Amino acid sequence: MAEKEDVIATLFFTYDKNMPERLTEYSIWFSKKDGSAAIFHREKNSLGTLDKENTQTLNELITNN
Repeated sequence: MAEKEDVIATLFFTYDKNMPERLTEYSIWFSKKDGSAAIFHREKNSLGTLDKENTQTLNELITNN
């Protein structure tokens, strides 16, 4: 992405109760143009997108609104 991300989110996942959680970092860009979001996982070099409705939900979760 050409621009700096809007949010860097570090999430933790527990896959097995006998193992420690795994921290995963995501970079998120919110598009003002069409209301979508792009989510990038740097370790796996993978990119995903959200539609307007799901972007709004994610934004509310991140900002606690």
